[in-house]
Amino acid sequence: MTVTMTSRRAIRLMAAVSTAALLAACAVTPTPFTAEEFSAQAKADRSAMFEGQEALSKPLTLNDAVVRVLKYNLDKRSKMMEEALALGQIDLDRFDLLPKLAANAGYTERSAPNATRSRDLYTQTTSTSNPSYSADRFSITSDLGLTWNILDFGASYFTAHQNADRALIAGERRRKTVANLVQEVRFTFWRASAAQVLKGKVTETVKSAEAALKDSERVESERLRNPTESLRIQKTLLESIRQLEAIDQELTTAKSELAALINVAPGSTFRLEVPENGSMATPAWSMPIEEMEEAALTRNPDLREQDYQSRIAVDDTHKEILKLFPGVTLSFSRQYDQNSFLMDNRWNEMGTKITWNLINLLSAPDRIAHSESAEDVARAKRVALRMAVLAQVHVVSTQFASAAKQFERADKLWKIEQRLADAAGNQSRGGTQNEIERISTETSAIAAELRRFQTYAQMQSSYGKLQSTIGADVDPDRVATQSLDGLGGAITLGPAIVPAVVEPVPQPEPQPARTEIASAKEDVKAAMAWLGGFIADGFKERQ
Repeated sequence: MTVTMTSRRAIRLMAAVSTAALLAACAVTPTPFTAEEFSAQAKADRSAMFEGQEALSKPLTLNDAVVRVLKYNLDKRSKMMEEALALGQIDLDRFDLLPKLAANAGYTERSAPNATRSRDLYTQTTSTSNPSYSADRFSITSDLGLTWNILDFGASYFTAHQNADRALIAGERRRKTVANLVQEVRFTFWRASAAQVLKGKVTETVKSAEAALKDSERVESERLRNPTESLRIQKTLLESIRQLEAIDQELTTAKSELAALINVAPGSTFRLEVPENGSMATPAWSMPIEEMEEAALTRNPDLREQDYQSRIAVDDTHKEILKLFPGVTLSFSRQYDQNSFLMDNRWNEMGTKITWNLINLLSAPDRIAHSESAEDVARAKRVALRMAVLAQVHVVSTQFASAAKQFERADKLWKIEQRLADAAGNQSRGGTQNEIERISTETSAIAAELRRFQTYAQMQSSYGKLQSTIGADVDPDRVATQSLDGLGGAITLGPAIVPAVVEPVPQPEPQPARTEIASAKEDVKAAMAWLGGFIADGFKERQ
């Protein structure tokens, strides 16, 4: 009696302790990072951002900037990692096509033997003999089983194909990211070049204007000149200073934006290699508009992505059709049971099981109709996108031609303003032109040179957009394994560039015709007719 009460108390104590431990585990409180942990993580990430990069040891050309974007830009790195992740999923999908191999083991214990008596079926009298049992109180079992569901294999097969298409989509998105980055670095490089060329000129002219403004204010206060004339001079000088300060603000952020693109630490000092004497050539583009349309329709990354999306929609239809068929499961296992009453403790089991969800047959028309609608939507998106890309080819081509013409105008205007500034400087040194006129002409020359750089940057951006629209890649293979010099020789960004046709990406397979869907519908109708006959025959046999 004492032993029984002690065991009951032990059981209650264990239950109480288990309940308290469970409640404590469920009571989760937020644990914020400490300031030291945030600081350590920030230092580690900052070090990782610039780890393994080659230092800038010479003036940076546009070609060098593009190379650094291809190799070091963090956005491009993330897209490459997404592509690698998608390719890794393909390797994992291969295992889903294999049979399932499972190992199980268990231990059971009863407080008393599983003893039983027998009862007569007809008289319902219980046997008066002693109870008997045929299993030990302690039991250890294990099995190693191999199962393969053919229906799951088919679904995994189409899923693997879909994930392969998604990996190709990730590659197209990487191409698009690279094209956008190259376009952006073209635009930002020339804005940064303008900052490098004009920064000193703007600073000197602002100093001269401020000194002249102070002189004019002094002349006005001493009444050495007509007050109205002094005020006009001050107004002219202030307008020049305001314009120069606006130009300086425009130039301030350009170099930081370029540094972010090429993944250089903000605040770093580096120089750009700007053409001498201000000579900037207009990129040549000789591809006819018909060839541009053809190239865009076959190589544009957005269109290729939509083609793969259409193929994914077709595989969804295949998976829906597959669900209409019965699933066949094949199994084989090796069993072990420690039960001492068994004659054989180790044995093999094999079997076959067929399962068929008959409700899927009833929903088959709706499922197939929904899949057809998904295919129609994908097809409509693809056609609409092709139309948009064709329109974009013409729009971007016109923008590039317009930007080239605007640059020619800005270049001529800058040359005129430069000659006027030189003439004003000569006259000022000769004493025939006052300082105010010189400052005004220099300000106009600086503004004209800034517009020249801006229009050239816009033209370079339009040129890059034209390349990305027709799918002309500047990103060579194996970027991570090449040095900067090797990459610099692998890409071409010169003014005489002609978009080279890259190796074609595998095109989507032709979509299944409507006859395939119709054939599937006929199979479903035949299966439903067979099922109806099977049920009717069963009723006849029972009657």
